[in-house]
Amino acid sequence: MRLFDAGARRDDSEAVHERVLTAANGITVARLLGLPLFVALMAAEAFGKAFGVLVAVAATDWVDGYVARRFDQVTRLGKVMDPLIDRVLLATAALALLASDMIPWWVVALVVGRDVVLLTVAAVWFRGVPPVAVSKTGKFATAMLLLGVPGFLLAGMDWPGAAVLTFAAWVSTGLGIVAYYLAGLRYMRAARAAVRMARRS
Repeated sequence: MRLFDAGARRDDSEAVHERVLTAANGITVARLLGLPLFVALMAAEAFGKAFGVLVAVAATDWVDGYVARRFDQVTRLGKVMDPLIDRVLLATAALALLASDMIPWWVVALVVGRDVVLLTVAAVWFRGVPPVAVSKTGKFATAMLLLGVPGFLLAGMDWPGAAVLTFAAWVSTGLGIVAYYLAGLRYMRAARAAVRMARRS
């Protein structure tokens, strides 16, 4: 069973299309539109509803990927948008939780800082985003952070299971951050190799 590549064909073939209007891309855009609602609910201190929206937005990360692979809807736009929205989702959730004193500032700095550094290096060093596929380490890191960061929100609410959830949030977030930086280093190496190959050809 493939955890991160559910819906992929058994022969591992994957055509990448130039289409824009696909169901998978529509789901990806819907994820992005859910973030302003999450921020508004956090500002209104409707934490339970905010958690529900955040879970829905995070869960559809798997759904849009499954739909794209299962129904031959993998597109160049989707391959760029999906990981980018994951970054925006994590940054938005972390900053909103920081504003509500539900997560330490240094956790937010580690999560957001890595992406700021990578995007800056990509813009200055590579003059754009190199065509490097997301690694399994990166997918694992994102999955752990999408569990851990929302976990701080649920743990921050006043209810009996908060202590257990706080521990789970720390474990998941810790694993996610370590994998996040390992994936970043591998991305940089792969990006350098891709740029060198492009210059030679």
